[in-house]
Amino acid sequence: MTINEVDAAQVRCARLSVGLREYELEQLLGLDAGVIAAAEERRWPIPDGLDELLGEVTAIAATETVRLIERATATGEIEVFKDAAGVIAATEGRIAMEGVYRVCAGRAAMAVPQAQVIRRDIETAEHSAWLACVAAACGMGFGQVVKWFDVGRRRAQTWIAGTGAVPAGVVAEMREITTRARTHVEELAAGIDAEDPIVWVCATEEQMETHWPAHADLPLTTHQVCAARAAAGVDGARLVFLPG
Repeated sequence: MTINEVDAAQVRCARLSVGLREYELEQLLGLDAGVIAAAEERRWPIPDGLDELLGEVTAIAATETVRLIERATATGEIEVFKDAAGVIAATEGRIAMEGVYRVCAGRAAMAVPQAQVIRRDIETAEHSAWLACVAAACGMGFGQVVKWFDVGRRRAQTWIAGTGAVPAGVVAEMREITTRARTHVEELAAGIDAEDPIVWVCATEEQMETHWPAHADLPLTTHQVCAARAAAGVDGARLVFLPG
């Protein structure tokens, strides 16, 4: 492995923006456990092939998101699945990882707010997957949901699984996060210099307070996802962690 042009921020933001977990990238590239975390923390060189892999997954996810938006607009529904087999079947093998598909569904739900996000079990029981998908699209995993809403893990699990009612206040706050995230993407994109297209990314909550005080209470991972989406709209844009 060698250090190449890809900054650690590029890896972290792109990974979060498509819902890939560290261990999934390690398995796909045949890397040792912990290599991706070390690369994102600038303790290890960026593995060869990682940039290309993330680019491929990002392109596939973008196409799938458009398909889901079109379906949601026509039917008022976005369907997600209990396991990877359902994802593979629904996407004809284009996507094999549930996390990636969940982000696509979440982004579609953000684009079509009136649509329902439904997971159907084998027994045909229906469960709402709106919170799980929208949170994922904002870069918030299970741990972030627990921390952000200051709730017990067991209760949060029922929200994510759709087996327990999500309080109206939680839904409202999650919708507020999505609204602010859209604004933040626009702000980040507006700050990109066409002559030197760098998107500066906060690596810590302290940096958020300094550089984006109006968004200091956004989840850090949401900011990093927003940075990836802002960069995606500018040819040659590069994500770089702020120094210090």
